[in-house]
Amino acid sequence: MPTSYADSAQAREWDRRYDAWGREKKAQPEEFHDYEAAEQMRSEALEERAERQLAERKASAKRISAAVDKIGEFYGLKEKPNDPGS
Repeated sequence: MPTSYADSAQAREWDRRYDAWGREKKAQPEEFHDYEAAEQMRSEALEERAERQLAERKASAKRISAAVDKIGEFYGLKEKPNDPGS
């Protein structure tokens, strides 16, 4: 992924200053960022979110359908379902 000019310029400036002070450059393991693991976690979270939203939409559709049926029954636009237990 390309970095912006500002990021590159800032990195070069910090490198120059670090070298000018005579400090040796060592890899800083605590500064390492595992982008692949972070992307994997993000992808999994998005998949879980999509599954949850689908379930919520299905549940919402059932509630809306039941409400519309009740309204239709109230105004006599729809017959009440026969109760097979009676």
